[in-house]
Amino acid sequence: MVTDSFKFIRFLVREGALRFGDFTLKSGDRSPFFIDLGSIRTGRALSELGVFLADALDRSFREANVLFGPAYKGISLATAAAVTAATRTGRDLALTFDRKESKDHGEGGMFIGYKPVAGDRIVIVDDVMSSGGTKVASMDAIERAFGVRPIGTLVTVDRARRDAGIDRKALGIVSLAGLPELHAFLKADGHPLADQVMSFYLGGKL
Repeated sequence: MVTDSFKFIRFLVREGALRFGDFTLKSGDRSPFFIDLGSIRTGRALSELGVFLADALDRSFREANVLFGPAYKGISLATAAAVTAATRTGRDLALTFDRKESKDHGEGGMFIGYKPVAGDRIVIVDDVMSSGGTKVASMDAIERAFGVRPIGTLVTVDRARRDAGIDRKALGIVSLAGLPELHAFLKADGHPLADQVMSFYLGGKL
């Protein structure tokens, strides 16, 4: 629902996780907005974020029993979602996450926490969707390690352009907000960058 997306966008703006201006992305493209979920760094804010994520899991992934948080930002997001799901609804989701580099001492390996087994229904929880490449890489890594393919991906913001060529159905993408919702939010608020957000989404130059 647009109203749910609006609430989430307001939360991101309040926490400084969504900022507006003129930004240059890693790809070299210019963007009228910038998203940094690392700005959500207090217990209260993470608890509030956990509610948004847990509610989305209940709506879209009722069959899930495992959450996977990709390093690094996905770790706190998946943790917040799992804790909130347990405290709000009693839904006890297992949690696993990975390292950027494999560890050869202590517990070792690439993965920490629960080790998925056949029959598990895994959902990746991550910050944003841009090109979809990192989501495919996460799915492939989990399948190689455990023989189980995740059933979907929950992201906070789908910031991909319309022509990005992402197979959202194959990735099972669910987002708390996308660029059309962000445009509608800014338009309703009379924000001067609303049309630039839509231009970015449609692939136009700023």
